[in-house]
Amino acid sequence: MAMLPGVTRSLTTAERDALSPGLWDALLAAGAFPRIVAAPSPLAKIAYLWRRHTPVLTLGDRIYWGRAPDDCSRQPAAMALLQHELQHVLDYAAGRLTWAGYAIDPRNWSYDLPPADRWDWSRLGAEQRAVLTEQLWRAERSRDQARIAQLRAVIPWG
Repeated sequence: MAMLPGVTRSLTTAERDALSPGLWDALLAAGAFPRIVAAPSPLAKIAYLWRRHTPVLTLGDRIYWGRAPDDCSRQPAAMALLQHELQHVLDYAAGRLTWAGYAIDPRNWSYDLPPADRWDWSRLGAEQRAVLTEQLWRAERSRDQARIAQLRAVIPWG
């Protein structure tokens, strides 16, 4: 079931428990207190012009998700997206990302990853870091040990 429009909530216990090990601790260590807002971001209109849909968009510790589930842990696709967005929350909290920095640096816009032998966390853009974080969650669910090890070797909190 989706959250009521306009409602803001913290992560559920089940969502926190379903995250990749280390992500929640990294968020807390960075002073981040993520909230899900069941509404489009104020910047969603710009994103809509670019992408032709209203994306889930993170600003600081707020994840603007128009049709956010009441509990993402019940839906694998929603949980993977939550993990992706939480990497953005962590990047904001750690000072690696600002909305202006995201907007002016095209490196942040690409979801495409370089070859795995060129994964350098400090050189990846914001979306690339979030993609790797989402891929880690998916690899953990599929129990792909080789992929998990590959991703954890790159992701600092992994």
